[in-house]
Amino acid sequence: MSIAETTGSPSLVDTTGLDPHRAGGVDDVHEHDAGHTHGAGGHVHAEAKPPTAPSRAVMIDVGATRGALILNAHSDREGIEVEIHPVSEPSKRTHVWVLPREGRDGLVYAAIFPSLAIGEYAVLHQNGDIAFVVDVPANRVTHATWE
Repeated sequence: MSIAETTGSPSLVDTTGLDPHRAGGVDDVHEHDAGHTHGAGGHVHAEAKPPTAPSRAVMIDVGATRGALILNAHSDREGIEVEIHPVSEPSKRTHVWVLPREGRDGLVYAAIFPSLAIGEYAVLHQNGDIAFVVDVPANRVTHATWE
């Protein structure tokens, strides 16, 4: 695992597709009218598909109570969702895709969590086990490698 930190105010990072529920096509998500009810089968939301083109810029939102996390990955992980959660709250999982990102040094593959509450986060393997724990401090962008 490789970890580095960057300090400063909100930064522009070379990527898009942060919200996996909105990044795919319009046909992959749905909205409800007021008063809409569900039958006995319950409610199911479809996951959006990952974007197919390298992504562009994303706003990173860091500050006194927030940090950001960028997980670099190998190209064979493109399109795979990376799940993380605060170490103290395993039920509060969030995920983003590993996507090709156009950087100043060429194409890289990374998952970007643009704004997280400060604290320690467990980065999970695809099977749900903890791969490693990373600290997300205030007002910083933390870089790590998801192997």
